[in-house]
Amino acid sequence: MSSTPHDALFTAVFGKPEHAAGALRSVLPAAVAETLDWSTLAPCSGNFVDDLLRKRYGDVLFSIAWRGGGEALLYLLFEHQSTSDRWMAFRLLRYLVRIWERWLDENPEAEALPVVIPVVLYHDTKTWTASVTFEELFEIPDAVRSALGPHLVRFSYLIDDLSLVPDDHLRGRAMTALARLVTVCFKHARTHSDIFKLLADWADVVRDVFRAPNGTEALAIVVRYIYLVNEYVDRETLQVFLADMVPDAKDAIMTAGERLIEQGVQQGVQQGVQQGVQQGKCELLLHLLRRRFGDQITAETELRVGKASAEQLMLWSDRILTAATLRELFAD
Repeated sequence: MSSTPHDALFTAVFGKPEHAAGALRSVLPAAVAETLDWSTLAPCSGNFVDDLLRKRYGDVLFSIAWRGGGEALLYLLFEHQSTSDRWMAFRLLRYLVRIWERWLDENPEAEALPVVIPVVLYHDTKTWTASVTFEELFEIPDAVRSALGPHLVRFSYLIDDLSLVPDDHLRGRAMTALARLVTVCFKHARTHSDIFKLLADWADVVRDVFRAPNGTEALAIVVRYIYLVNEYVDRETLQVFLADMVPDAKDAIMTAGERLIEQGVQQGVQQGVQQGVQQGKCELLLHLLRRRFGDQITAETELRVGKASAEQLMLWSDRILTAATLRELFAD
């Protein structure tokens, strides 16, 4: 799955504990936030997160300890969404199970599972419409819903819907300056016709970002994001804005921002080539499957092939001459 500008900015900023802490505290229930030792918030290592999570550019997994010490940990799965997803609860359940499986592999003597709290940061002009409760995904007659209730998987996730949060509330959140600037950009940068007039109201936050350690690089990342997602932005306006906001940093930020934009263009071309090759492999395999199995190739089969990894496509291609049935060909 390729990274979008939104995912790239989210991971670059909220993948770091110092920026994620305030964002997470602002959405967690106060009673929970107060019982956590935020000084222990740390991103989970690559060895802990399995391939499914590693391929998700918009996911960050943190561990954090409860106050009072001890070895008990809680995990915070921070997910980013720029569009509403009706199957979000199901996707999160898959992530939760994989996190627990990996944790049990590393803690075989454990007698209890750690808590994992899913938090979704969402930004779009429309409010989040999908259910945040997993059990609502089931289609159950009303007459038996209560009787089945104890036997269903039940959990809900926390949603930070920026479309519902007034700008002054975003400004007042106990977050780093960069985290506050990024949240307001997430909320407005795609659609605001005068994004720089908006940011002028946030000039103090912009300057605070610049004055922080690595401030030039941080602002360059934000500039790149605005440049990529806002159709009204042009170079001249961007230069005027930077000259007004942070005149001492204009040239450095422009240079760093242009370098990041160029890197993004190059990465986009490379990803486009890779996606084209992958699509060609899918089409070839589907052609061979139709020749071999005829009407057995359904829309579901096409969807499965279309979502397959390069490794899966290679495995199925190797089996196509020997597998007697589709079940045998697709067997794990």
